[in-house]
Amino acid sequence: MTTERFRLEEQTRASAEAGQTYGGHAREAVPRTGGRLLIIDDERMARANLARALERGGHESAQAGSGEEGLALLAEQDFDVVITDIAMAGMNGMEVLKAVRSSKPDVEVIMVTGYPMIENAVEAMRLGAFHYLAKPYSLEEARMLVARALEKRRLRQQVAQMRAQLEASGSVPEMVGVSPAMCGLRQALMRLAPTDVAVLLQGETGTGKELAARTMHAQSQRSRRRFLAVNCGALSPELLESELFGHEQGAFSGAVRRKEGLFEAASGGTLFLDEIGEMPPGMQVKLLRVLQEQNLRRVGGTVDIPVDVRIIAATNRNLKEEVEAGRFRRDLYYRVAVVTQELPPLRSRAEDVPLLARFFLARLAEQGGAVPLDIDDSSLDALRLYPFPGNVRELANILERAAVFCPPGGCIGLAHLPPEVREDGGRFAPAAPAASPFRDVPQTELAPAPLSPPQAEKHEAPLVPLAEMEKQHILHALELAGDNRTLAADMLGISRSSLWRKLREYGV
Repeated sequence: MTTERFRLEEQTRASAEAGQTYGGHAREAVPRTGGRLLIIDDERMARANLARALERGGHESAQAGSGEEGLALLAEQDFDVVITDIAMAGMNGMEVLKAVRSSKPDVEVIMVTGYPMIENAVEAMRLGAFHYLAKPYSLEEARMLVARALEKRRLRQQVAQMRAQLEASGSVPEMVGVSPAMCGLRQALMRLAPTDVAVLLQGETGTGKELAARTMHAQSQRSRRRFLAVNCGALSPELLESELFGHEQGAFSGAVRRKEGLFEAASGGTLFLDEIGEMPPGMQVKLLRVLQEQNLRRVGGTVDIPVDVRIIAATNRNLKEEVEAGRFRRDLYYRVAVVTQELPPLRSRAEDVPLLARFFLARLAEQGGAVPLDIDDSSLDALRLYPFPGNVRELANILERAAVFCPPGGCIGLAHLPPEVREDGGRFAPAAPAASPFRDVPQTELAPAPLSPPQAEKHEAPLVPLAEMEKQHILHALELAGDNRTLAADMLGISRSSLWRKLREYGV
């Protein structure tokens, strides 16, 4: 037995004896108000001593003598925290950590290590471990670390519950935009929301298809039940089948217990099938049967289970073309696309860009607990002119990057935007506004009279300097606009910030 484990055993025994009697009287047992712990160590005495000490702190514990045994227990039972030694025969602690993060990502993992292996413990934290205990450690240190891990898990569960309650009550983020395209989309979603009709959302990547689906769910009669989403293109056919329909214990290697699928979990609510155009042909057949029969069989099962789920699907492909090409079943298409709704790309609603930009900056500030950053007119102009191949998602990423480089409480300028935004903003800038608010004003009134061709007479008046001509042109437009500087900028085909800068130069 190692020195540190002997010290741990002695501390545990002393603590236990001190706790059993006090002044000759038996001490009342500590109520079990803590968490459920799984202790994995290939040294029986070490894990038993640690378990005994933590149980006296109100926790429940289970013990495993190997990584394999511990993962088997984790698959059968629910635990809040796993405490595993790194150096074990067979499956070591690092392998246990990876398996836990993969199968039970909400379970916190504490690594136990000796000083020669501290580097491994630090690497484990990078892989998702909560923290590590360096031997020799005190029992108080172990109790405090377990308490912190449980607190983190409880906070995460509370956040998840609050999010679920918000979704159930219909309090989902509003679809931001005042453009005609967005107003029309909101009206369409409001008409579709109260029905159970299957809706296919089509649009480019990043246009907000899942947000549109959540909006329909929040305004539907199913809003008090669950909204669940799955990316049909992110999983293999076998995993996708298990994810959607569930499986029975022993249905395949690794199926150590029965699992409920998303169709069952979303019963009475809404199931969002994202990227349905990526679904393999074999899975299309199985999905069609469930939608037709309104019941399913788990993988490896023999019992039909009725399901009541509204389907909202989404794709960035043209499913009609996929049907004609033979890559998507025609009968399934008619099941999921009773109504097809297009989502507009961001470049077709540039007037929404400033509103979206300020929305994302406010959200970033809220997440970081800071004052929202400002953004200047030249940056907004560049963003309005950028084509956004990644749509709203790309705009959010651009602003998050800009916020990193902008000092707290500052203002985002062109220098904070990516080069492609600055370059494309200038490249796509129109020579003149596409539609002027002064359509009824004769064009001859919007520009100064053309200059007469130069003549050779010596008495000819000198040419007017270009800067003076520009000044007169701008002041003339401002006069026609009734001193409305925004409209004057539109007339001149320049940004409002450029107009303000020129007027300051003129002292106006």
